[in-house]
Amino acid sequence: MHLPTDSKLHDAPWYRPLTRYQWLVLLIAWLGWVFDIMDTALFNFAKTPMLKELFHGTTAQRQVVDGAFLTLLLIGWSVGGLVFGILADKWGRVRTLTLTVLIYCVFTGATALCRSWEQVAVIRLVTAFGIGGEWAAGASLLAETFPDKARGPGAAILQSAAAFGPWFAALINLAVPASQWRWLFLVGIAPALVTVFIRLHIKEPEKWQLAQGWQRRNFLEPLRELFANPRWMKHAIIALLLGISGIAAANNISYWLPNLTKAVSEGLSANDAQRRLSFVTMTMHVGTLVGVCLMPWLCEKVGRKKELLTFFILSPISVAAATLGGGSYGRLLLLAPLMSLFTIGMSAGFVLYFPELFPTRLRATGAGFAYNTGRILAAGIPLLTGIVIGSSKSVSFAVSITALVPVIGLVALIFAPETKGKPLPD
Repeated sequence: MHLPTDSKLHDAPWYRPLTRYQWLVLLIAWLGWVFDIMDTALFNFAKTPMLKELFHGTTAQRQVVDGAFLTLLLIGWSVGGLVFGILADKWGRVRTLTLTVLIYCVFTGATALCRSWEQVAVIRLVTAFGIGGEWAAGASLLAETFPDKARGPGAAILQSAAAFGPWFAALINLAVPASQWRWLFLVGIAPALVTVFIRLHIKEPEKWQLAQGWQRRNFLEPLRELFANPRWMKHAIIALLLGISGIAAANNISYWLPNLTKAVSEGLSANDAQRRLSFVTMTMHVGTLVGVCLMPWLCEKVGRKKELLTFFILSPISVAAATLGGGSYGRLLLLAPLMSLFTIGMSAGFVLYFPELFPTRLRATGAGFAYNTGRILAAGIPLLTGIVIGSSKSVSFAVSITALVPVIGLVALIFAPETKGKPLPD
């Protein structure tokens, strides 16, 4: 009697069996990530007028400091992802998610109080701890709450935050004059209210609760176990190399977009240039939304490895098409979505793929290590980009050269396992 029901359930659309609570978990994970991305985008909008006010060196020196900000952000992301990834396995996904959202909201607001670029650097480093930790906790929470069939579409919806976060930031930027950049950071405090809702309405996943003795483990025990087991260590290294490729490529185009827009806006007022930046940002992230929705769907249809391979190849090609040869505002507006589709869109594959590489007791640790520790090794890319900009006087040339970093991912994919159609490892 149960066979027809089970068959119908198996053949039903992925969303039909989901409960109201599972949708709520997706919403909370999405909000945590969207505000995370919005915070980063707000900084990208504010950095040009902020550096003009707080840094008084040469233009070439300013470009190096500009790149150093993203380098510090990547280091903070990676340390936060590793530490809070371990804590998410030890304390729980919900507690850790709450703490990380609170950290990045409070310190985003504190950036508005800075009176020197050195203070900004320190505050942004602490902000990045929370940003990096949020991803590991949120991705693990979603993966363990959703059924296997819904994890791919769930990952696509979660990663759509990579488009909505910059859109929200761009709308805020349109309302704030360039000279009033501090207000952009004060807006970033508001998402802290989400933490109250998380604590009241979201519980730890059943998979995590059923684990025996995790909470009593030594803080570093998950990391030691990750590297003591040859299988999990191999997966961690592969995911790390994939993460370096995707993170460096995606952050590079997002972070230097203001500089690319400024280069094609010579002669315009600061406010007009800021408006152009908002329009290019909103247009570019149409491509992000298409990419993050398309990537998990393709991963489910043809496999994780094949789609990551495709996006790794097309990412640097699309960046070169949008930036090389000097460019123009119209060309940037037209091709930025294509650049974002392949470069930022690949990140949706990580949300789906990384949690599938590790068992429940190590899932947040492994995913956090791969996605966020990769930021440390990718941290030199923005600094290198800033140095090349300062020496070559061409932001388009510098960005197109450093866009070649996905070659690292192509090598890692040779050794990567295919997880399509397989349940999460226990």
